[in-house]
Amino acid sequence: MQKFVLRVFTFLVIAFGSLLDCTQSAMAGQNENPYENSSFLIVDSVKFHFRTWNENLPNPKGKVLFIHGFCGSTFCWRMNWDTLVALGYKVVAVDLPGFGYSERNEKINQSQSNRARLLWDLLTQIDARDTTRWNIVGHSMGGGTAEAMALMQPHRTRSLTIVDGMVFLKNENLKGAFVTTSKWKDVNKLYVYYAEHYVLSQSVLTRLLKKAYGYLPDSSVIQGYIRPLRIEGTAESVISIFSNANEICKLNASGLSEMPVMVVWGEDDGTISLRHGKKLKKKVPSIDLKIIPAAKHMPMESHAPVFNAYLADFLQRNNK
Repeated sequence: MQKFVLRVFTFLVIAFGSLLDCTQSAMAGQNENPYENSSFLIVDSVKFHFRTWNENLPNPKGKVLFIHGFCGSTFCWRMNWDTLVALGYKVVAVDLPGFGYSERNEKINQSQSNRARLLWDLLTQIDARDTTRWNIVGHSMGGGTAEAMALMQPHRTRSLTIVDGMVFLKNENLKGAFVTTSKWKDVNKLYVYYAEHYVLSQSVLTRLLKKAYGYLPDSSVIQGYIRPLRIEGTAESVISIFSNANEICKLNASGLSEMPVMVVWGEDDGTISLRHGKKLKKKVPSIDLKIIPAAKHMPMESHAPVFNAYLADFLQRNNK
C-alpha cells in the first residue's frame, strides 16, 4: 500500500511539474506579440489581444470583426481572413477575455451582453474617427456575443453572421445546478482543478476537436488551439463563464429583423444542434439560414471554401 501511495504521489509531482513548466513557458510569452499583426488595447481595465489585416488600406470595402467560440482564439479564423482581405475588407479578429492572449480575470462579467459592451468599446478605440459600420461574425459562444453586439448597437452594425452559435431569443442569466454550485467558493476550486487537469488536457481537447471537425485535425492545428489555453488563469476563466455571467441589459432577437443577418450551420453539428439555428430563423424569418451538408461544429474550418463563399457573397451584397 505504501509503495502504491508513493507511486501515485510521484506521478502527481511529475504531472504538476510538467504543467507548471508549460504554464511558465506560456506566461513568458504572454506579453509578447504572438503574431506579426498582434495588438493589445485596454478596455475598462481589461487587456484585449486582437489581430488586424488591411489595417491601413485606404477606402476598404467594409470592416469585419471575427469573434471565436469557447476555448478558441483568433487562430480559429486562419482559413477565412485571407478571402476577405483579397476582396478589400479591413479584418479584425479578437480574443475574448479569458481566452487566446487576452487577459485572464475571473472577476470579469462573462455574460453575452457585457462581452458585447466591452467589444464595442474596443472597436471605438480601433475606429478612432472612422464611423463605417461593422460586419460582425461570431462562432459558437462568440455567436451569442455577436448577436448581443448587433442588438445593442444596431446603428454601428452593417451585418451579422452567426456560425453554429450559442444564439438566444431573449438573453437570460445562465441557470442550472452547475451554474449555482460554481458560485460556491470551495466547489468553484474543485471545478477549476477539474478544468485545468482534465477538460484542458491535450487528450480531451484533441477528442473535442475531432468531434467538432468530424475528423482528427493534424498536430499543428491541435497545438494552435492548446498553446493559449496553457496560459495561467485559463481554467479559472473557463469556470467564470458559468459562475460570473450576469446580463447587463435585456435583449430580444426580434430586433435582428432590422438588419442583414446570415446564420451558417453545420448539418451534423453535435455540439450545438441545428435546431437552435432553425428556432432563431422561425423567430426572425428575414434571417438567411445556410446549412452546410456533412459539416459539424467548425464549418469555417472543416468546410472553409463553402463557408468563405457564403460569407463573401453575403458581405458583397450588404456592403455596396
